[in-house]
Amino acid sequence: MPSESAPTVEPRDALAEYQRATYSGCGDDCQEFMERKLDAAVAVKEAMEAKDPSLYAVPIGYVAQAEREADRYGRDTIGVNMLPVSAPIQRMVAWFREHPEG
Repeated sequence: MPSESAPTVEPRDALAEYQRATYSGCGDDCQEFMERKLDAAVAVKEAMEAKDPSLYAVPIGYVAQAEREADRYGRDTIGVNMLPVSAPIQRMVAWFREHPEG
């Protein structure tokens, strides 16, 4: 009997969701924004891993770096330590602009 797993999300669809989730920016609550940003980036990473981990190895690495930085500085303070988490995520976004085939 085939397993019933959740349908695979395409990486570009996950990226579009990331962009929707982060469109509003920081506003009054940078902590909430950064949590939402990191969660959305992790969803993109999971979509890339599911589709083709070798094709997406570089942007997967960027998101993994963002996760490490969030852990390093403390996920409960990523709102005040935004740059070390945001920079690798922005590199992941740039990778998609530079690689339309991805």
